[in-house]
Parts: sequence; C-alpha cells; structure tokens
Amino acid sequence: MDKSTTGGMVVAWGLVIAAMASGVGLAAYIDIPSVMIVIGGTVAIVIASYEGFQTKNVGKAIGVAFKELNFEDTQALVEKIVLYAADIKKHGVMHIEQKVLSETNPFFKEAFQLIVDGVNAELAEVLLENKIDGITKRHTVMMDIFSQIGSIAGAMGMVGTLVGLVAMLANLSDPSSVGPAMAVALLTTLYGALVGNLFAGIIETKLKAKHDLEVTFMEIVTQATILLINDDSIGNIKMKLNSFLQEVPE
Repeated sequence: MDKSTTGGMVVAWGLVIAAMASGVGLAAYIDIPSVMIVIGGTVAIVIASYEGFQTKNVGKAIGVAFKELNFEDTQALVEKIVLYAADIKKHGVMHIEQKVLSETNPFFKEAFQLIVDGVNAELAEVLLENKIDGITKRHTVMMDIFSQIGSIAGAMGMVGTLVGLVAMLANLSDPSSVGPAMAVALLTTLYGALVGNLFAGIIETKLKAKHDLEVTFMEIVTQATILLINDDSIGNIKMKLNSFLQEVPE
C-alpha cells in the first residue's frame, strides 16, 4: 500500500470530519438530495461522457493510486543493466537468457528478451516505443476521467446550490421549507468541493506521478536495450543511462 496516498487522504478527510463533528455534529452535514445531485450526477455524467470499456477501469485506477510502485528505483535499475552489459561482454548474449526469464517486471523481461532473440535495434526501438505509447494513452484516459470527476463534481455542486436557492426563494412564505432548501444549497457546494479536491484531485495527481515514474523506467530500459543490441561499451551505457537519473527527483 502506498503510505503517502493513504496517509494524506486519511489526514485530509479526518481534519474535515473532525471540524464538522466539533461544531453542530456530523448529522447536520448529511443531506440525501445533495448526495443525489453531486454524487449521482457526477457518476451519470462521467458514464455518459466515456466509453464503457474506459469507465470500467476506474476502480482499478483507484487501486493503482493506493498501491506501492512495483518496479525498481532508477539508480538500482541502471546498476542492474550495467551488470547485464558486463555479463554479455564476458559470456555472450545467450548467457543472460535464464536470468531474463526470471525477471518479474514484464516490460524489462520483454525488452531484454528482444536482445536474446537477436532483434535489430531499429525494430526493438519501434516495438518498445509503441508499448510505451499504448500505456501512456491508457493512463491518460484514466487521469482525464478523474480530472473530469473533479470538475463535474464542482459544477454539480453549483447546480445543487442553484436548485436549493430556487426552492428557498419560491417558498419564503413557508418558514419550515427554508431550512431544507438552504441545506441543499450549501451542502451541494461542500460535497462538490470535497469530491473534487479530497478524492478526485488526489487520485489524478497520484496517477500522474506514478505514470511519470513508470515511463522513465521504461525509457531507461528501452535505451538500454538499444545500446546493448548495438554492443556499446559499458562506460558509454553507464553514461547514457545515468543521464536519465538527472531527470528523476530525489
């Protein structure tokens, strides 16, 4: 589990809930019509805006945001690749075959299997870049969905506010109706802000951060594959791969 995602979200929601409870109590902040407008409306609009095969992966994307990264940090990756290069220089390409098959990262295994299979550098680059492009497109859709959830939730909050205000103004002669109408007007804005910032915004940002790190990992592996196929020197491989490390924050 990603402790930063879980911890940050728990603290953010905890502070808001604690502030609510310390005032008039949590019950005052529960309003079913407001939930219907914001949550129901947001879900309906997102479903209507995307294809089914895209929205069905929303739950999986949320899981990714809360899941720890399952690939090596870039420094360890470069060091491992240098060891592979030394092994190939000393014993030949076929010597690494069993080691490649034991790798757990699918992209790394696929890339280095191209080296073992004797695929030329140009084709290997095309195949691996296409893989990166495909992953980027899928991840971009998920990030866009959560961006839209944040925007739509805020918009539905404003819609609920207008609905509540109209209901309130239309029934000013009935004091008993003013309270419920005002609750809808205010709570829909609150719900929209909470969904947009304390849920969708966090998930979107975390997915982007994980995507950037994963793409950097894949770019290092792709570059290493091309260098190894071209039989570059170990020093040259190390120098070129280390240039990626400057782009990764400590």
